[in-house]
Amino acid sequence: MRVVTNRRGKKVTLLNPAEKGRKYAAELKKGIHATNDHVVKKNKYGKPIRLTDTQKAYRSGYLTARSDNAKAYKSNCKKKKSK
Repeated sequence: MRVVTNRRGKKVTLLNPAEKGRKYAAELKKGIHATNDHVVKKNKYGKPIRLTDTQKAYRSGYLTARSDNAKAYKSNCKKKKSK
């Protein structure tokens, strides 16, 4: 996690891919939005903002793609070792 200041002077938290994956997994499990600082996002009435089906699909796809890439990388490493 890295906190940076943008051009307007606002502090923004950036996540690396592993942290982003953990955040997405937690959001999918709970079904609600969260900030990069792990604070639940709320609407103007103070209730947590729920994830839509589209947002759930995006997060699920992101996690699946990371998993597929890891499997491909491990497979390539095994092929290199056996040579």
